[in-house]
Parts: sequence; C-alpha cells; structure tokens
Amino acid sequence: MSVGYSEPYRGGELRTDQSFQYGRFETRMKAAPGSGVVNSFFLYRDYWAEGLNGSEHWNEIDIELLGRYDNRVTTNLIIQNMWDLPDQTVVSFNPKENFHNYAIEWTPTYIAFFVDDMLIRYINNFYVDSLYHHQKLMMNIWQPTAVNWAGSFDESTLPSYAFYDWVKYYAYVPGTGNAGTNNNFIELWKDDFDDYDRDRWSKASHSFDGNNADFTYANVEFEYGYMILCLTTPGDTGYNGDPLNIGGYLNPITFKIGSPYPNPFNPSVNLDLHIPHDRRMDIGVFDILGNEIDIISDHRVYPRGTHTIHWSPKHHASGVYYIRLTDGMDSQFKKIMFIK
Repeated sequence: MSVGYSEPYRGGELRTDQSFQYGRFETRMKAAPGSGVVNSFFLYRDYWAEGLNGSEHWNEIDIELLGRYDNRVTTNLIIQNMWDLPDQTVVSFNPKENFHNYAIEWTPTYIAFFVDDMLIRYINNFYVDSLYHHQKLMMNIWQPTAVNWAGSFDESTLPSYAFYDWVKYYAYVPGTGNAGTNNNFIELWKDDFDDYDRDRWSKASHSFDGNNADFTYANVEFEYGYMILCLTTPGDTGYNGDPLNIGGYLNPITFKIGSPYPNPFNPSVNLDLHIPHDRRMDIGVFDILGNEIDIISDHRVYPRGTHTIHWSPKHHASGVYYIRLTDGMDSQFKKIMFIK
C-alpha cells in the first residue's frame, strides 16, 4: 500500500469504521461505465490496521462491476496467501444503465451472492472455512493495470461515476431472523446516503499495486441522495455531472423515496420523497390485488427538494398495501402494513 499521490488518475473509496464477522450486506447501485474502469461492493480484512503485514493475512469477498461488460457481474473470494476464486455471471441487464440490488451473505458455512434477490452464486467449500476474520465493508472505483481482466483504458472516457443509493447491514442470527436465506438475518441499519455519516464511514486516501488511481477524499461525494464514487483526472476531481442526468450521459435521476415510517403503522404512514428538480407526480395506494384504493396526489407538481408524503386510511381494513409513486418516466412501490 502506498500513501500520497503518485498515480495518473484519482479514484474514490468509502469504508466502514466497524468490522464485521458474518452477515448480509446489500446495496442498490448503478455501475460506472468505461473499459478499464471497476467499481465494487466488497468485504475486506483491514490487516494493516490490525498491525499485520503480508498476504498470509488476506481475506476478501467481492462484487465487482467491470465497465467493459454490458451484461456481467464479477464475484470473487480471496483468502490467505491471496488464493482467489473468481467467477462471472451473465445477467439480463446492463449494470451501467439502471440501479440494481446486489447482496452478499457471509456465514460460517457458505457465502452467497445475489442480484435483485436472485441467487447468482453459492460457495460452501474450504474457501469459506478460511474466511472467518472480521472484515470492513467497502466500496471503491479504480483503474486497474490488469488489461486482460479490466479491459483497455482510454483516458478520454473520464470522468466516470458509480452511484450508490443505499447500503444495508443485516446481522447473522440463525433461526431468529426475519430476512435473507431461511430468515437467518435481521437488519441492523440502513444508510440512505442523504449525507455523509462520519460515525459510520471513512473516506480513503491511498493506492495499491496494480491500481493506476490514487484514492482521494474529493472523489467520494454525497449529492442528490446518492453516494457517488468518481474516477477522474487529477485536475477534475469530484462529481461534476448534470443532476438531471446521472453522470452526465446516463438515465435521468427522476426521484428517490425513503422507507415508509412507521411501518407497520396506525393511524398514518409517512415516506420521504426527494426530487432533484421540479416533478409532476401521481401517488396512489394499491391493495395486494393491484386495485387502486386511494389517491394521495393526482398529477401534482412537487418542487425540487425533499417532501414528506402522508397517508391515513379512512375505512380500510388492516392488511398489506402498496404506495406507488410515478412521474411518467419511473415508477416506484413501497410496501406498507396497516394494523387497526
């Protein structure tokens, strides 16, 4: 590991201050474009911080999105002495075009990878037995020197941005949870990235062998309800994209909604709506059969900013409902439960 600015490009890395042993780790992210560009969601043993040195202490569990591919998700395990177990899964979408959910389940007996709640890889061999050290949750964007793996790189494609909508951590509580495989996990926290939580995260400033980018604090941004990792030249650090157009060239940011609260609820439920620019919204409530049973907003224009949406059932029965928000370009649903 090197410290300082000696590489030709600048990347970004965010890591938890806490280290974890086992759990489910989940994010909603949109990949960075460009051959030779990699962004990630992974667990890593910070053995330098433990006062250790040498690859015999390595532990790592990775989801990596390579900008060279339009339909692949890379997963990997790295154990002591840097033995690795890489794999690529072909998916039915382009990770650079839209947000998708990615998750890692790490237990003493297996490690599983999920995309949009679908299992894409399951490992239960001796690699899992070796992955028992505490690890930090990390995300980064960088420019590898390994052309055969990451693809050839053209500096003219910079800047490149990766967007993270939220991150969740679930503790591993076999037999007593309510989420994940066999309900063996329970959610302990979620970060919506509405701002930089310095009590949970730290930005990095370092590089490593095989990386053409030095990590710099300026390339980890919190804007428009996202955590944005930036790969740039040294003179163009930070996020400089159009807020109407993620990264300046991809799909537009239309709106972002938070988790309903309280949920379950009685007598009313709230959720926060974040809009980067004025937006005309239809907001309705639907039952489990898909019937609209109430209208909260009928083509109302919401100005840029954050708005709290309220719903109070009138003569509705207890049960599960869905709030749908749509602006004609994007539709999002949130599940709610009314208890009388």
